[in-house]
Amino acid sequence: MMGKLEGKIALVLGGTATDGYSSIGSAMGHFLAEEGAIVFPNSRTKDKVEATVNALSKIRPYPKPVNINELTFDARNCAALEKCCDWIESEFGPIDILINAQGILRRYNAESTPYEVWQDIFDINLLSVALACQIVGKRMIQRKRGHIINIASETSLRAVPYVSAYGTSKGGVRALTAHLACEWAKHGLCVNAIAPGVIPTDLNREVLEREPERLKRFLSATPANRLGTYEDLREATIFLSTCTNYVNGITLPVDGGMSVVLFAAY
Repeated sequence: MMGKLEGKIALVLGGTATDGYSSIGSAMGHFLAEEGAIVFPNSRTKDKVEATVNALSKIRPYPKPVNINELTFDARNCAALEKCCDWIESEFGPIDILINAQGILRRYNAESTPYEVWQDIFDINLLSVALACQIVGKRMIQRKRGHIINIASETSLRAVPYVSAYGTSKGGVRALTAHLACEWAKHGLCVNAIAPGVIPTDLNREVLEREPERLKRFLSATPANRLGTYEDLREATIFLSTCTNYVNGITLPVDGGMSVVLFAAY
């Protein structure tokens, strides 16, 4: 049986992991591949790109050899992204799906967050997302179709202490998603975001393990009373990769209900 995304081409920025799976971006890439999409994962680390491509090829074989170097670049590098898109579209076909999963997290008190940290977080978490949407979006507009999924955060919906720069950048992703949908829905594009709740990743795992009381507070603020898993993102990923352009500009929480409760995880 053919999957819902058979033959579709997907580019996942920030879509790699050391083991080929264990990150939000790489897990989403796996979900797409399991539905028949040809998925191209990106990161700055060649070994991670290679591991993820190898893992994806076991799910949905690539019709041609994959040039790992074309996928290995910093998402802030617009020239490298343009070159990557040119390579994908000349060798495999037009990009149907863009996922922006790149991001970094740094914990500071708001009053002591260094300028350089604000700059790095905004450059990677927000500016690179905006520029990737612009670069790939232009191509999608010409074809009158395409799906873009940006990864926001629970911190784009509610405040959490000690991550003001991160939360503000993710709030920007949420706003960016809405503004792009406002302009691009008429061209047939679907631009939406997912706001994951507390899912253990390389960005937060150390904090969750080091601060059990903080973990307890997160759980107490989550009606589902558990941490999230990559698998929890599967249905949202497939839905936002296949929806019509009447689904546009939303930030879909996948958070066990955390965003609707009245008490905070402080």
